[in-house]
Amino acid sequence: MKKFLLHSIIPVCLGLCACNKDYLTRNNPAATTDDKWWRTQAQLESALDYIYAAMPQGGYAGNPNVRVFFAALTDDAYWNGNFYGALNTVALGDAHANLGWPFSGVWENDYARIRMASRFIEQAPNAYMDAALKARYIAEARAMRAWYHLELYLYFGPVPVVAKVVSPAEAPKMKRNTEAEVINFITSELETCASLLPGSYPPDHAKRITQGACLAMKAIAYLNAKMYNEAAAAAKRVIDLKDENGAPAYALHQSASPRANSYGELFSYNGKLNRERIFVRTNGLNDIWFRNAPSGVPPGPAQAALNPTAALANSYETLQGKTLDELGADSMKIYKESPNYRNNRDPRLQYTLLYPDMEFEGHRLEPFNPSSNNSDRIGSPTGSATGFWMRKYLDPRDKGATESSTLDFMVIRLAEILLTYVEAKVETGNWQDPLVAQYLSEIRRRAGMPPVDLSVYNSQEKMRTLCRRERRVELALEGTRIFDIRRWKIGSVMNGNVEGATNPATGKAVVVHTRKFNEQRDYLWPIPQNEVKTSNITQNENW
Repeated sequence: MKKFLLHSIIPVCLGLCACNKDYLTRNNPAATTDDKWWRTQAQLESALDYIYAAMPQGGYAGNPNVRVFFAALTDDAYWNGNFYGALNTVALGDAHANLGWPFSGVWENDYARIRMASRFIEQAPNAYMDAALKARYIAEARAMRAWYHLELYLYFGPVPVVAKVVSPAEAPKMKRNTEAEVINFITSELETCASLLPGSYPPDHAKRITQGACLAMKAIAYLNAKMYNEAAAAAKRVIDLKDENGAPAYALHQSASPRANSYGELFSYNGKLNRERIFVRTNGLNDIWFRNAPSGVPPGPAQAALNPTAALANSYETLQGKTLDELGADSMKIYKESPNYRNNRDPRLQYTLLYPDMEFEGHRLEPFNPSSNNSDRIGSPTGSATGFWMRKYLDPRDKGATESSTLDFMVIRLAEILLTYVEAKVETGNWQDPLVAQYLSEIRRRAGMPPVDLSVYNSQEKMRTLCRRERRVELALEGTRIFDIRRWKIGSVMNGNVEGATNPATGKAVVVHTRKFNEQRDYLWPIPQNEVKTSNITQNENW
């Protein structure tokens, strides 16, 4: 069997811009041709693996779509790594269409998979293998093609819809489709594929797209297009799905251990195989400890690359369901200097980020201790610039490892779909739908928080505020915040100083840098300039 050579494919040329004819008609021009390829089950599986390979992931592993690190493009985190420096270029408002990664990286990677999926759909019927399995493989490729279109839409806005193999003559003529056309293509494809794909797979095939994943993607597409009635309906279908035994197909993860926090466990090896996950990048967190843990935690080393902000830390309620803004000035000062004072904050705080004076794996984090032997101090090459560290996804079993973590990255999980239903209902004015409070309360109770107090959240605006806060703290550092900021048009949160922890000696928060957000430009990424030059694709406004 001819080996499928991934590195022989030039991503820029895979479907949208004019390039050498061979790269549009062959997998590897020096190795094989279509009339010799697409014949066996093994060949199809190799091609399908390539299609899946650009799924979002949580850590640094060569894939340009590193969703956890993209938190640094929001008000939730600051980028402190000695790699991926373009994250700060974008966050500071200094990006341009020729920047390269992340813009061209995501664009090229996604369109490379769209092109391969189109070739797969056209050529796979010729393979000699079990007909039912072949039909499922084709449906997987078709659904993944829709997913990559959705991802491109979320980052770049309306993009060219590529539903077939594009010839060299056609490539330069490609244009952007309208938003309605893009959303219609994505959702109609996913609806068809949902009817063709199974509800689940064995654990060793967890990455494969399912019926539930298709419907969840539909809900996300509709939500971000602000088609709220359709978003609520699609989300409800996911929530109501049943497995082969008639039980709910998905459920919020609940730990079997009464001593464990179910939310915290969800992002560890103990919670890896859970009923909440809908769309998963297997082994998608392969170097998460090395890149993000505090350097001072033995045995080290670690890079502390992604540093949460005070804006994120301050968004968590107290255990009584009060926000810091609802507290008096004295109480607010205490919580800013000691974020989990007397262990009285939403438990999701301590399972999402690490904060000053917290004990983590037998190590006390002291960002304000000036000792030169303190590698965690602010100003140390391996310290956190904000005085906060990422906690989510850090399992002690990965300590000391560089790229050996086998934790999966949940691209979509049930909590996001419950919150999608809630937001859609609130935005249509149906905030009093009993399921709105029910779903929010289920998410809160799972984490150890009180249910929604309807005497407090008694209007559409107040319920909207709660819904948005719940999305932020529940899904923090999972890659959704960037889309929430865009959808809610709250780019102002990306303007001004980025603050970190409060130094108790001075009573002042650390300031790491000052960001700019252009409301007329920055809600969308620019189309890579090379694409604009070699096709009829128009650039996003003001880039």
